[in-house]
Amino acid sequence: MRAWLRRSLLILAVFALCWGGAIWYWRTSTRMPSTGDLAGSMLALPLALLISWWLGKKLLARLTAPAAASPALADAAGADAGAPGNEPAPRAPLHLTAAALRMPGGASAPELAAALQDKQQRPELDPELTDAQGYPVMSARVADVDEHEQKALLDDWLRTRPADTAQGATAHFDAEHLRALALGAGVLTELMQEAAMHTELDDYKAAQPRSRAALALPTLQLHLLLPPDWEQPQRDTGAAWLQAQAEQQGWPADKLGVHLAGDSGPLALIEQLAAQAALQELPCLAIVLACGSHIGELTVHDWTSRGLLFNAGQPGGQIPGEGAAGLLLADAAQAAALQVDTPVLLHHTSMAVRGQSADSRGHGDATLLTELGGKAMSAASVAPAAITRLYADADQRSSRMIELMNNAGTLLPDIDLSNDVLSVAAACGQSGQVATLAALVLARHEAADNASQVLCLSNLDAFRRAAVVVGAPTLAPEALAAT
Repeated sequence: MRAWLRRSLLILAVFALCWGGAIWYWRTSTRMPSTGDLAGSMLALPLALLISWWLGKKLLARLTAPAAASPALADAAGADAGAPGNEPAPRAPLHLTAAALRMPGGASAPELAAALQDKQQRPELDPELTDAQGYPVMSARVADVDEHEQKALLDDWLRTRPADTAQGATAHFDAEHLRALALGAGVLTELMQEAAMHTELDDYKAAQPRSRAALALPTLQLHLLLPPDWEQPQRDTGAAWLQAQAEQQGWPADKLGVHLAGDSGPLALIEQLAAQAALQELPCLAIVLACGSHIGELTVHDWTSRGLLFNAGQPGGQIPGEGAAGLLLADAAQAAALQVDTPVLLHHTSMAVRGQSADSRGHGDATLLTELGGKAMSAASVAPAAITRLYADADQRSSRMIELMNNAGTLLPDIDLSNDVLSVAAACGQSGQVATLAALVLARHEAADNASQVLCLSNLDAFRRAAVVVGAPTLAPEALAAT
């Protein structure tokens, strides 16, 4: 209603301005207007101004759209943002064979899920961080992280590196970087222990090097989603240290591939892995890990200077948070080799890029999540009535929560919005890509525990939107009846 009223007032103002100006001109010049003058001033001129304004607004939106809307990202993200009907080829769902997280409110999926459902986890006044006026800031920190211990571990490891591989030794790590690495290492260790259950691992380790090529152990791909605001030396050193932690868990170094992921987001990365495995007919066994922390003076000062920090004067700001989350992904054959007790499938993700930032006035694209959620449920052959819970990565900002709740109510009319729509960043603070993966970890826990279907929505980013269904292989009777 507000948008309609604004447009109506704008149109009235343009016509009033044009008519008033024309009448004033004719009266002051004592000139009798002709029929052409009346038509041009009273109709053609205001319409021309309104059309010019509309075209200019569209052109400005295109020029200010982020680089993420370029074809390169569309390809990396699965090209879901294209025109209707330009759908990617169907792929077999991946298996979420294991998942782990370390977040405020829980060191495991069951702990965090219980905290979210009971409304026990929420940001609080930080015991250490203060703003420019000396007041404590709101934050969501993991209580048992010791950045000093992490710094000692990192320094000891750097001293053991050969000189020709220690180019990143000069990287400076603040408290946020150290906390992120400590959280990431805990999640990675847990996932590597799950990967070590692979039935081919013992035979590969026992075999002679010359005969290993004939064995069926796949390469374990480790994809690291480190915070995009880290400098390159910090990213390189952090990735190398996490790789060293992975190698300590017993997986053969020659069967471990480590990659620093780009900034297209976890869901786009997972879609890319699934597409590559299908096109190249290669086994898929991968760990996708995200870690990040904004618990530190560096973040508080930076966000304050840019007007991004949540406080009484900036209710639309962000709350510093931290955490780590990861998934062990596999195709059907590798899931069988990992001896998974309760299979959980990750179906095709529907993705798109907004034409207007969610942080801009008016927000725009109000129904995009509904469209993507419908596509995700269709790809999974799941009816809305079969969805028992919805997890999202949205934070507490009104632009994100209103968008989430409005679209959730449209997508799932039977769901309880207050109890069954749970958002990670709203409870755990801003941790970037970690929140998206944490939502998937929670969805896997829900699906495995209750043999249910769970919808995940991603709207934390200003432009990227995504939806995916996570669920047990056996569909609910409602879903079967709808397919």
